[in-house]
Amino acid sequence: MDFLIFSDSHGKRNRIERVLDRQIRMPDAIFFLGDGITDLDDRERGIPVFRVRRNCDWRIGDAEIPEELILTFEGKRILLCHGHRFGAKSGTAGLLRAAIGQNADFVLFGHTHSPFSETVPAGTQIGTEFLERPVTLFNPGSIGYGGSFGSLRLTQQTFLLSHGTL
Repeated sequence: MDFLIFSDSHGKRNRIERVLDRQIRMPDAIFFLGDGITDLDDRERGIPVFRVRRNCDWRIGDAEIPEELILTFEGKRILLCHGHRFGAKSGTAGLLRAAIGQNADFVLFGHTHSPFSETVPAGTQIGTEFLERPVTLFNPGSIGYGGSFGSLRLTQQTFLLSHGTL
């Protein structure tokens, strides 16, 4: 399965549209990680959109969109969040604790506006707990400020995460 990952559009919907215009093959779904949730509909060009909201998403109706979402594709659990509640600007420990709590294989987050990717190996100690399996943390950066986004190709055997820019 193929996914596009956006975060922090901050009203710059045209940048998301530019990325979609460049796709040779449309993704199976789009993940949006907050700060601009009204920049995407529930279905964008017929593609399902999974959205979470956060600190700049405060308009009427935004409260219906969750702050966190757990999805399962290809047998992998994916936590979508904005990252602010887990201290993303101060490091990854809070994100890893969230992964442990949600039994997630991936944590996709935004908030920092900076592209980031790291796979933390099984056995790593996080506070008083240990990761039972590897956890991959991924931030696509900001499509609104900097023009970066992410893509995920996921199968039951492997995954490929990458960053792209406008």
